Amino acid sequence: MSIAETSIFPSVALVVVNWNTYGYTKNCLDQAAKLDYPNFEVILVDNGSSDGSGDRIQAEYPHITFLSNDRNLGFTGGNNRGIDVALERGFSYIFLLNNDTYFDPGFLDPLVSHMEMHPGTGAVQPLIYESNGAKGVWHAGGVFNRFTGKTSSIKRTVDLQSPYPSQWLTGCAFLVRSTVVRQIGTLRDAYFAYFEDVDWSFRIKHAGYTLEIVPQAVLHHEVSASTKSKTKLKEGFLSPAAHYLNVRNQFLLLKSEPIGLVKQTAWPYQIVTGLAVLGYFVLRLRIKKLRAAADGLWDGLRDHPKSEIPPDISCYL
Repeated sequence: MSIAETSIFPSVALVVVNWNTYGYTKNCLDQAAKLDYPNFEVILVDNGSSDGSGDRIQAEYPHITFLSNDRNLGFTGGNNRGIDVALERGFSYIFLLNNDTYFDPGFLDPLVSHMEMHPGTGAVQPLIYESNGAKGVWHAGGVFNRFTGKTSSIKRTVDLQSPYPSQWLTGCAFLVRSTVVRQIGTLRDAYFAYFEDVDWSFRIKHAGYTLEIVPQAVLHHEVSASTKSKTKLKEGFLSPAAHYLNVRNQFLLLKSEPIGLVKQTAWPYQIVTGLAVLGYFVLRLRIKKLRAAADGLWDGLRDHPKSEIPPDISCYL
């Protein structure tokens, strides 16, 4: 008997990825254990952690499904491992959830309820605040500028009472129908991290589904917990790897041909933007980030989003 047949509540696979962040993962799993929703299971993927956090989690949480990768496969590879298992086990919904998030016990139910009442909706997510909310809204919907190819998050509340459409959803908290994933495929490994959620969102919309924000569900997110230093280093807070992936993957997204994209303006705009990033790092004498961004620009122009080979970012970490 499949999991989906064991309850009147649709089954949800909560996919959480750990990579050298034991504290965040432990906190996330402890919160998940208190969720009011009666039919979910946690699938924890340790993404090649080198600090022993995977072994600790496996020992301390024997009731969850624990998967281990022998190396860091990125946000895409880590989550795809969990997604594949969720599909094999027959879950109705798959919920990608960052481990650096904070949520109340009742936040999952409004998301699933909305999906159940609206079969044309392919995926939803909660209203997301940054950290403890002191810095305000982090993501209240995704916007895509078809003339520049630029994506941005709405940083203000839009509607606190009713669900509303979004052009794309962030992978921080992404609830999607398993039937949709079977139709469009999993996250594209070529991205590794950054923009893979936008790409997935556009593919869901290409398949004829809508994307929505459900503001009755609220989440708090510690932004860039795995790639941002808490203390300022010689070259800033954000790692060179993040800059490499951001520059590179912007071009992969353009190559995926989002709905309505105006290539004649978007491509020149993004090339100039990439060159401006290089100029900034030259002026600030941030050599490691300059190299990473330059490589990202070059690889972005030559790589393709449908490639099954993820980039090697080890030299930027």
